[in-house]
Amino acid sequence: MILNFIRFVSVVLLIAFTTHYFLFFSWVRFFNIHAFSSKLVLFIIMFFLSITFILSSFFIHMSNNPFTRAYYLLSWTWLGLMSFLLIMTAIIWVVKGGLWFLPYDLPAKPIIQSLSCFLYGLAIVYAGFCHYQFYKIEVTSLSVPIKNLPRQWEGKKIIQLSDLHLGGTKGFKFLEKLIPLTNDQNVDLILITGDLFDGATGSQEGYISKLNNLKAKQGVIFTSGNHEIYSGVEKSRKAIENSKIIMLDNKAIVIDGLQILGISYPEFKNTSFFDFNDPKMYTKNLPTILLYHTPTNIKASGKNLPEVRSSDYLAPDTTFSTAINNGISLQLSGHTHAGQFFPFTWVANKVFKGSHYGLHKIDDFYINISSGTGSWGPPLRSGYLSEIVVITLTKA
Repeated sequence: MILNFIRFVSVVLLIAFTTHYFLFFSWVRFFNIHAFSSKLVLFIIMFFLSITFILSSFFIHMSNNPFTRAYYLLSWTWLGLMSFLLIMTAIIWVVKGGLWFLPYDLPAKPIIQSLSCFLYGLAIVYAGFCHYQFYKIEVTSLSVPIKNLPRQWEGKKIIQLSDLHLGGTKGFKFLEKLIPLTNDQNVDLILITGDLFDGATGSQEGYISKLNNLKAKQGVIFTSGNHEIYSGVEKSRKAIENSKIIMLDNKAIVIDGLQILGISYPEFKNTSFFDFNDPKMYTKNLPTILLYHTPTNIKASGKNLPEVRSSDYLAPDTTFSTAINNGISLQLSGHTHAGQFFPFTWVANKVFKGSHYGLHKIDDFYINISSGTGSWGPPLRSGYLSEIVVITLTKA
């Protein structure tokens, strides 16, 4: 586990150093910086920025206080802005290269400097807009037909919350806005599909005390995601078990004829495949809502966390064959955040083969992928806002 962590951090740092050096190298040439002292200062600044998101994650994990939260917010905002600056830098290099092939001479330096100022200014303005969007929460309404839906559930509403990531850029002020907005929907059941806590949190008990104010006629149900592992599995479990929230850890419950099944995100140890043939774990032929954090097929036995994480990020299985073959009516997932902001919205779409957001149908099976009620990493949103998903159940 420690060796895998060292490898992961080494790869992240290598990418961070490379991208920041690329910006340093480009800015020296775009803005004709010749003085050694100026280049040295710029290099030191870029070196610090390349490691600041790792430092801020470490500090907030050790102590969640106003200073560490502010530092975390600023460092991850820079990381998001940097992605826009990299795109603009690539465009400028293309233009700079193109000027060499023109049949007549142009004042290349003033053109590149003016273009750089314009495009970098545009990147900063766009980052500001995305940061403004980051604080919005929208209510998304869906209607899902369920085969053999019990009469008691016809026309009833449930809420899906996902990826709150409490502890990083989202905290108590976020909950003060989210909880009343959720309760105003007056639904029968609230389902939370993982990543309730962020890997940087140390305040699970405080957040849970606020979440106890969530109201639904049939209660609040939760199944874990990958960030519960990073923030401490046992600590997260203990906090939830001492709350009003029902935690489904590879188990199912039946409420008025509707089965709610929660399959947890695999942990560090090898995980057992959920046994759909065990009547103690799962009742067949009942209309079933599956809570599974990733919009992927359910993992087979023998898969450990590094294997699962690699497949989820690089080659996710979006056939959903296990859920379909075992009669799942509706799967609720999150994890992707729909990419949060460009260009990662495009990347998420491609990696998850279109199953990165929204309601999808395969025969009688439905899956809804939330863009996330909270956010992770850079506090930026564009295209897909944070959302509370309100689902009306109808009989197919």
